[in-house]
Amino acid sequence: MVHKVSPLPVILLIGKNGQVGFELRRSLAPLGRVVALGRADCDLTQPDQLRQAVRAFQPDVVINAAAYTAVDSAETEPDAALAVNGVAPGVLAE
Repeated sequence: MVHKVSPLPVILLIGKNGQVGFELRRSLAPLGRVVALGRADCDLTQPDQLRQAVRAFQPDVVINAAAYTAVDSAETEPDAALAVNGVAPGVLAE
C-alpha cells in the first residue's frame, strides 16, 4: 500500500520581529512551511495589504503575533493602534 505524503502546511506568521513572533518562528519551523511577515513586509495599518498577503500565500494556518504595544504612542496615534490591534485581526478573521 502506498501512502500519499501530504505537503507541509503553510503557516503565515504575522509579527515575525517581536519577541513572541521570533520564538514562534523557530518553534513552528518543524511543523510546516513558515511564511513570516514583519512590518516592512506588510503594513497592518493598511487592511488591503494584509488581505493581499493572505491571498498570495494561501496559508493553512494564520498566527498573528503582531501588536501595537507602545502605550504612550498609542495615545498620540490612536488610529494606528486601532488598525494594528483591532482592524487587522478582524481582517484575518475574514
